[in-house]
Amino acid sequence: TASLQLTSSLVTRLCDSALVLFGNTPFSDVPETTEEFFRLLERAIEAAPAFVISSPSFARVFGASVAALDVNHFHAQSSVLRAWAQILGPTRRHIRTMRDTTHTYPVATIVELCAEHGFALCAKLLLGLLRTFDRELVSEAADVFASLAAVASDGPQAAAVRVDAPFVDWVQAVLAQVPDTTFMPSEKLAFVQALTDAVRAHQWPKVKVLATDVAAVVWRRTNAQSQHPSM
Repeated sequence: TASLQLTSSLVTRLCDSALVLFGNTPFSDVPETTEEFFRLLERAIEAAPAFVISSPSFARVFGASVAALDVNHFHAQSSVLRAWAQILGPTRRHIRTMRDTTHTYPVATIVELCAEHGFALCAKLLLGLLRTFDRELVSEAADVFASLAAVASDGPQAAAVRVDAPFVDWVQAVLAQVPDTTFMPSEKLAFVQALTDAVRAHQWPKVKVLATDVAAVVWRRTNAQSQHPSM
């Protein structure tokens, strides 16, 4: 326990220093630092989730991690997505055990942060899938998107946290920002309906497949339009 507390203290101090840097410097201007910080964050959460997530600086780290999804460097982008996988993936799995008296995973903290930052995180992930994420990272990003869907949908009731809008409403608001020439209205409607059905059925692997498929469709169309501007 003492070693975990020391680890948490060190991570907190490192996070405080990193937040100062990232508060003054765009992530894309310091890709190596971004990559190393989020790699450390991923490993720290994996090793001591309760200590790290309960630390005083974690809420600010969570918010910064949303902004970091805009980084335009492959390895940094990959590191940020892996950190998100470590934040949301275990939370998604532990929601089912929250009524267990021996449950110690800080699910409620993550659910509360998703309630606060969920729409912004949904927007970064979905627009990243459609526009900016490297194609090699689409599967990983889609898995994070599915974990967010699970945490935002199942978490509030399990953790007694209020959420302003359902996950699918966030998705619809984000899709309104995507030009119809890139993603046609009929395609948006079909995607939202399929997503709604998957969320209602708690079919999180299906959510990942839907996100992966729509990213491929939009990427192919965008690529074709860039090669043939008159299309």
